[in-house]
Amino acid sequence: MRDVKVSRVLLILLASLIIGFLLGLAMKYRYEASMFEPYTWKHPPAIINCYGPDFNEYQIKRAINYWEDNGYPIGFYEHNPPNSVCDNSWLEGFIILRRTRSLPANTIASTKRYSRYFEMKGAIIYYQSGSFNLDLINEHELGHALGFTHIDEPGHIMHPLYHKMGREFWLP
Repeated sequence: MRDVKVSRVLLILLASLIIGFLLGLAMKYRYEASMFEPYTWKHPPAIINCYGPDFNEYQIKRAINYWEDNGYPIGFYEHNPPNSVCDNSWLEGFIILRRTRSLPANTIASTKRYSRYFEMKGAIIYYQSGSFNLDLINEHELGHALGFTHIDEPGHIMHPLYHKMGREFWLP
């Protein structure tokens, strides 16, 4: 009888833990969806090219200049980092550029952000092969890596649809 009570208590504790975790995730995603800039960097991030040597250095430097001109500084950019740096899944304080083949259909690039307590800790920008050459795609994805979400305003750099994206940036 005692074993049944212990099992029941453990089951209730496990269910509470799972429900609490899922509620926490739901609150985080709701917060991200309701804020244009849900996270900020404590220090300017560095950007490292783990995509490979064919990544267009001019394109990413143009994107860096775009965000610096809008008041969001970047620490530095490393075009040829050592392999040991690129072997990490992500690095605190860095935005990593990577090639991928596993993005959903009609997705040319995607950014994964790592945050803690409303502060950006790191990010990885995944590109379909060659998509970094598309006009404004680096600026848009770097915007995500800097902490911005989408905004449904035609002409805005953070518009979710590529054909409606533009060079404009303003805070809503």
